[in-house]
Amino acid sequence: MYYFASWTLPLLSILLPLEKPQNMPLPQKSERKIYQILVRTHKTTLFFTVPPSTTIKYLKEQVFSALNSGLSEEEGIPIVKNVEDFDLCRCRVIKGKDQKTYDVLEQTESTIKEIKLTNWEVLYIQFKDEEGQSLEIMATDPPIDDDEESRPLH
Repeated sequence: MYYFASWTLPLLSILLPLEKPQNMPLPQKSERKIYQILVRTHKTTLFFTVPPSTTIKYLKEQVFSALNSGLSEEEGIPIVKNVEDFDLCRCRVIKGKDQKTYDVLEQTESTIKEIKLTNWEVLYIQFKDEEGQSLEIMATDPPIDDDEESRPLH
């Protein structure tokens, strides 16, 4: 047998409404105001905090600035003279196979939001040789566990 205090019945009616509200609008998902974008090359990951209105061109300029801040000397990263010496690429895993392909982000005037980059998405730097030909992407994913070794992506 259950006994309810007199104050519990009104509380239960608040918590458990008898009727289901009709045509109640779902709350709208708010737009992200800031994105964390990671850019990886060799054993280095660059972190950028940018608004969704950031263009790929601006992101490339920021990567260029980071690469020219002495980073190239430390990690064996190729020296770049301008933003045309490299491309930013998005990794795509081929389902059913253990293969990755890289798509160059060619729409430099497009924004992060327009090309549907996600928050915390990892982009990769693809350097070019003196003739402007794309080189193989050289990047190592950091280990997930402390016992695990780093895995090269190439």
